[in-house]
Amino acid sequence: MSRELGQEPAFMNLHFNGVRTYEYNGGMSKRFYAACAAMQGFLSNADWTKTAKIPDDFDEYKTRVCSAAYEFADELLKQENE
Repeated sequence: MSRELGQEPAFMNLHFNGVRTYEYNGGMSKRFYAACAAMQGFLSNADWTKTAKIPDDFDEYKTRVCSAAYEFADELLKQENE
């Protein structure tokens, strides 16, 4: 079964099932984790808002930051798979 790019877990989230074994229980995807790291970098750099031509409308700002973060995450994951 092939997974979409970056949908595999970033970290194992194991759950004890009560019978001496652990089973996988979901967790954060690699794509989401990479996007969060990219977003943190964008928001920590005050100059980014100037160079990215962020609009005055805050809702549009949030949308653009999130979209850009996922674009960078997707590129990172593509290069990881090369």
